[in-house]
Amino acid sequence: MLRTLAHAQSHRHPRLCKALSTHPSPADLSTTSQTTSIDWKLRGGKKSGRNFIDRMRCTAIGGRGGNGCVSFFRDVFVPRGPPNGGDGGGGGDVWLEVDENETSLSCVKQQLRAHHGTNGGGKSMHGSRGADLVVKVPRGTMVREIVQVEEQKQKPEAAARKQNVLEEETSDNGFLDDLQVQLEREERRRGSDKASLFVHYPRWEDRNDLTAVRIPPEIKSYLWELRNPTPLVTDLTTHGQRFCVAAGGLGGPGNPHFNAPNDRQPHYALKGLPGHTRILDLELKTIADVGLVGMPNAGKSTFLRAVSNAHPRVAPYAFTTLNPYIGTVDYHDAKQLTIADIPGLVPGAHRNIGLGHSFLRHVERSSVLVYIVDVSRPEPWTHLEALQRELELYRPGLAGRPSLVIANKADAGEEAKRNYELWRGVISPLVPLIPVSAKYKKNILKATYEIRRMLEIQD
Repeated sequence: MLRTLAHAQSHRHPRLCKALSTHPSPADLSTTSQTTSIDWKLRGGKKSGRNFIDRMRCTAIGGRGGNGCVSFFRDVFVPRGPPNGGDGGGGGDVWLEVDENETSLSCVKQQLRAHHGTNGGGKSMHGSRGADLVVKVPRGTMVREIVQVEEQKQKPEAAARKQNVLEEETSDNGFLDDLQVQLEREERRRGSDKASLFVHYPRWEDRNDLTAVRIPPEIKSYLWELRNPTPLVTDLTTHGQRFCVAAGGLGGPGNPHFNAPNDRQPHYALKGLPGHTRILDLELKTIADVGLVGMPNAGKSTFLRAVSNAHPRVAPYAFTTLNPYIGTVDYHDAKQLTIADIPGLVPGAHRNIGLGHSFLRHVERSSVLVYIVDVSRPEPWTHLEALQRELELYRPGLAGRPSLVIANKADAGEEAKRNYELWRGVISPLVPLIPVSAKYKKNILKATYEIRRMLEIQD
């Protein structure tokens, strides 16, 4: 490069000389690439991880059904053949499916919309059904529908008149009116001014007599479901379990469905019906065999790292753990159990102080509670009493579940040993007290087998 730069200077090439002089050296290139790599990792570390979400609201909308087709059979010697319009395809459904690889509700969008069905075609070609939308959710997701109650600001006689109209369920005209209202609402949402109940043959909008039209029974049944929806409440606890939260709309029947003795060539068909729209409240309650409960910086994450395959963040300050972690403990006989670690509790957590209710729900399903207490602190038994009090105030009976006390940091000086000896003489014999050192993995095996023994007793 230096020889080329000297040649450029001798032959007076200013542009080439400027480009060569600003070209970085190999050392500069290595430094720049290293800095860029570090910046990229830092940037990825901040933005690549999604926030932990254990409660959210979303709207599930089923796909709209396709419109029925108005067409007739035509051939060389058949100028006025029978109707052969196809039916519209049904709209897609919205499903929630449990995936054990998911740990947060961050994978769920605010609006879940399935695909619409396609319209029917001529020659009895039915439209295709809309594709279903399958959303992955973690195990332990509870689904509740939020029912919106609208305040009736009408006069009493107007409200009574409206109730009488809704009770006319056996009349086809009542169903037609209700379907007209549903379609007009849908068309208004899409910004269309041509809200119509039927699909008409070209130039037959004013010639069709729709006063004696008989609505198919499946359309009536679906309209009744739209008008009287059943609130959804379910608990998704098994891997692969599926639950439909918003059914797709029915496809509109083609004109052959309206063939009658007095009308052999109906020039109309029904439009597709809108799908169900539901507002859902999703709440995640972690499913684990064992729940770790303790004060901030008591060593819960360190204990979880020592006994399982989980790797939560560990640091010498309070509230290092901000999200629940689940670890799996493997035994020599292929037995496995799961342990859930939640952020530290502080006095008043039942009143939503600190992280409060945000994570107390994750120990509700645990069969055994393990209290992690820092035995090196003054009077550690008071910490256990505070934890049990918070659990009992949050949900009565929660602190009465089978429990085990882990006296962590038992190797942290003479004060820890003295506190353990005092505590062992005070604690109830029904509650096992096991001293461990989670940092150096001392006496961990005894703790894990005691947890297994308590779970087997529960089974």
